[in-house]
Amino acid sequence: MELTLQYPQAKFEADNDLADANVISKYKIAANIANATLAMVLEKIAPGVSTFAICRYGDELIQAYTSKMFKEAEKGVAVPTCVTVNNLVQYYTPLASEAYTLKAGDVVKVELGAHIDGYIGTAAHTTVVNVDPSQPVTGKAADVIAAAYYAQEAVLRMMKPGTSSTDISRVIAETAAFFRCNPVQDTFSAQMKRFVLRASKEVDNRIDPEMPAHELEKREFTLEHNEVYSLNIVLTTGDGRVKDSEHKAMVYQRNVNKSYALKMKSSRQAYSEINAKHTVFPFAMSALSNNQARLGLPALLTHGLVTPLFTTRSSMASDIVAQFKLTVLITATGAIRTTMPQTLPYVHSEFSVPAGTATATLLQSSDVKNPKAPSGLPSVDVVFGAAVPEEQDVEMEL
Repeated sequence: MELTLQYPQAKFEADNDLADANVISKYKIAANIANATLAMVLEKIAPGVSTFAICRYGDELIQAYTSKMFKEAEKGVAVPTCVTVNNLVQYYTPLASEAYTLKAGDVVKVELGAHIDGYIGTAAHTTVVNVDPSQPVTGKAADVIAAAYYAQEAVLRMMKPGTSSTDISRVIAETAAFFRCNPVQDTFSAQMKRFVLRASKEVDNRIDPEMPAHELEKREFTLEHNEVYSLNIVLTTGDGRVKDSEHKAMVYQRNVNKSYALKMKSSRQAYSEINAKHTVFPFAMSALSNNQARLGLPALLTHGLVTPLFTTRSSMASDIVAQFKLTVLITATGAIRTTMPQTLPYVHSEFSVPAGTATATLLQSSDVKNPKAPSGLPSVDVVFGAAVPEEQDVEMEL
């Protein structure tokens, strides 16, 4: 099965022109869906709740919203809902049989994204399972949440033409250090385009201290107007290095540059379903319709038709990872934040941002305007924790 894309350069440029009000509108609508969904998902964070149920709820909300809008356009989940806890980094969206159950004290990162006609709104937020919300969370959890939040807010104020990617990484590292934290290896902010979550430009959260100067220069770039970014800040109380976790990959993405004549029925079913329902965007293995389709995944991996996005972990089990993510458009008239901030958990860190530092100066800027609360969205009826059809999950070598 092969997909041929006909996308002339002139149309590609027009489709990504932020001077077009229709383009801006679709970005904002996708962000509104992400904003509304994230708020409702965060309300379900509590002791005893299954991470599978939360992830499923988020994806179903996005699908419910998008199904009622732009009838002729492709739309839906751009980033599957992930609920990643404690020292795990990203991309945790398990099968029902393998789901982690939240408990008091867990630090929970919720990440998701929606798209309308390929225009993406994606966001992430970190909260704490706090059984006594009247009392602040303290210690390392408070430190890393505060650090990640302030780093995001500082860098958001740098999202303007002419800003260097290296300067952004330095501000992230500086802010993390104030709270005795570190940026997480292999995490980044990425330029986005229509139907593209990772375009040609990426800003590393963590710059490898051993990277030669000439390599650093090759990776450096400046922001330009008419660009869109997912600003993704991921920090840890550990040393910043990551290791493989015990979890198999739960999120995959189709490789549009590969084709292969699949022979097995299960692999053909999986590939057909991925093309039809998820196209170019990442998807959760749990989103495949049945075990027959899931059994087809190993063949797709073997032939390079899909790419796994692994759930890594911070170096030590005692480490805590926090993530804040937003979508920002860099227009000729300034930056537009499309995904809105959510209610922060009640935390109290013994550390703070020192006056006179680059981070403090940025935080004092009032350049940024937060988007309004989601409005104009259709009503949806999604039941949290609805019964899942019983089907034995299969063991696969992935």
